[in-house]
Amino acid sequence: MASFSPSSKHAIVPLLPVSYQPNSIKSQSNNTPRSSSTMKASWWTPTIATFILLISLPFLFVGIIAGSRIRRELSLGPQAPLVQITALSVHKFNVSETNLTAEWDVKFRMENPNLVSYISFDRVEGFILSEDTVPLAIKSIEPFELTMRTEKEVHMRVAMNKWDGEQPALKQGVLEKMMKDRETGGVRFGVQMAIWATYRTGWLWKRQHVIMNPQCLDLPVAFVPGTTTIGFGILMGAVPRTCYVPMLAD
Repeated sequence: MASFSPSSKHAIVPLLPVSYQPNSIKSQSNNTPRSSSTMKASWWTPTIATFILLISLPFLFVGIIAGSRIRRELSLGPQAPLVQITALSVHKFNVSETNLTAEWDVKFRMENPNLVSYISFDRVEGFILSEDTVPLAIKSIEPFELTMRTEKEVHMRVAMNKWDGEQPALKQGVLEKMMKDRETGGVRFGVQMAIWATYRTGWLWKRQHVIMNPQCLDLPVAFVPGTTTIGFGILMGAVPRTCYVPMLAD
């Protein structure tokens, strides 16, 4: 058997292909610098995600708070509207021992505090009361509606005309007391409303009928000196005056 000698004249040393150099490829991949576009992409990716997260957080908090408020209002049921007197004046006020004539001009602000319910004021009647809550005059007000979290100015002008003979509702010294109060500076009145309304939940279309009785009592009206012939008086004290609003559901 012939022996092989590396120094032999006919010895051939096999060579690896140039393209197959695993060690050199590995070293090149470790030493080659990364391109600028690759570095920018890796830097922008967490930055954009953080920015989107920061933008989304306030909306998430608002959604959670709004959802909790909606659930709370649905569990509590409809809330009564906020009713305030913003102005009250009296015109043509004339009182005697047997008769009273006057015109009352009243402005209300009515606000719907509900977040999920409309209020339809189907029938509204306004009353002017004496100091001891005897009804003096009544006025019907046009129906209207308040959408969620809105308010409306309501104007009521009601007149009391002279009766033939004594007015049956004004007995037991009511007129005499008004005469004395006017001479000493002011007369107290009250304003009351009778309201038949319907609450309607926006997206559920659930309906509930209620009766409200807003009461604004103990309203002192001062008459301007020297205006006896025209009988002009205005509400004393600060406005608006918040009214008490009892409500009964059907």
